[in-house]
Amino acid sequence: MCVLFAFVLLLQNLHLMATADKLILSILMFRHGDRSATRDIPNDIYTAADSWPQGPGQLSKLGAENHLRTGKFFRARYTDPSSPAYLGLDPDFKRAEVYLRSTDMDRTLMSAESFLSGFFPVRAGSNQTSPLDVWQPVAVHTVPNAVEYMLLGVPYPCRALFEESHRETVMNNAEFLSFMRNKTATTKKIVEVCGWDDTPDFLATFSVIKSTYDTLFCEKSHNFTLKKEFVETHLFDLVKPYADLGWQHFNIMTDQEKALSGGVLLRELKTRVRAAIERTDEYKLIIFSAHDGTLASILTCLGVYDGVQTPYATVLAVEVWEREEGGHVIKLIRHHQHVDLISYTLPGCEEAGCEEEQFYRLNSHLEVSEEDLVRKCTGSRSDWVPSLHKNAIVALLCLTVLVALGTGMASFMVMK
Repeated sequence: MCVLFAFVLLLQNLHLMATADKLILSILMFRHGDRSATRDIPNDIYTAADSWPQGPGQLSKLGAENHLRTGKFFRARYTDPSSPAYLGLDPDFKRAEVYLRSTDMDRTLMSAESFLSGFFPVRAGSNQTSPLDVWQPVAVHTVPNAVEYMLLGVPYPCRALFEESHRETVMNNAEFLSFMRNKTATTKKIVEVCGWDDTPDFLATFSVIKSTYDTLFCEKSHNFTLKKEFVETHLFDLVKPYADLGWQHFNIMTDQEKALSGGVLLRELKTRVRAAIERTDEYKLIIFSAHDGTLASILTCLGVYDGVQTPYATVLAVEVWEREEGGHVIKLIRHHQHVDLISYTLPGCEEAGCEEEQFYRLNSHLEVSEEDLVRKCTGSRSDWVPSLHKNAIVALLCLTVLVALGTGMASFMVMK
């Protein structure tokens, strides 16, 4: 009787395995891990160049550990045959199955490598007689930041255009203006304590105060002893509301601003999803290593951004599931260390996910090709312009980068 019962259970399990929906593609987009500060506070006792082992904006040991753990998490989710989200990936890296692209910055490249160390830890069946038996080299693709139009949030060549538009958007926002008027005394105090230039430009002041929060956050996270005056004035608590409001500004962006910051990535996601469903692409796992601004931009374009900065090593996953009864469903989930997976309900879709056509239609007016964005950002400020000669595009890119490097507001929307 017991043998018969066990046999029945086995048949039931085999039936469930045979009829369950099947995951055919996952696109992971993540923020780099913990890093050093990127900008100095004028009156601080620390400088990013001298006070951090690798200098400003660099991945820390903790940041590498962040993504090592994240890689292990997704390895268990996608390579374990007993996992409901088993992708059928080979335990060894196969270039036909996995593609990874990073922005051209040390912290994102090193985060990608750390993630891969967790995802592809040891060659299957190796006897560990060679150094390569305990490490699998995996290709990480990148392009120069000057021509990175997909993963930087606001691309370098588009920053002047974005700042011109977003300045008008923010300066006409009643919540922002009310915030700054109510914080007049606090703003003055912060500027004096930090040593920032006193300027009547609300937005310029707001931007440097936001960067103050980031620097203090990095120092506190790494147990730096903060400057006595910073502690006595509760500087960290004073600047945090400015940073919080800054992230909420993604939700007041115009459609043009959304397209500039996330339109190329939105188009890329839909292209990759369609290719997987139509079997025109062999990739099962696509990974993008980027920044908090990147994640905020794509969540904004998808219509589900909550206006809160994404923590280090946050991962967004677009998963494409093939239904047993036919058709496909696309799901968006989020993973962060020590936090259960969060599922998003995308606009116009069911809680269980989006049907194919629902996903393709989702905010399609925000999609933009990289070629069109190049023309938009290096040509006319108000209209799409005809194709430019390649040499002219390169020259205009260089000029735009030089101009953009002199601006400050758009820097908060990217590469943090």
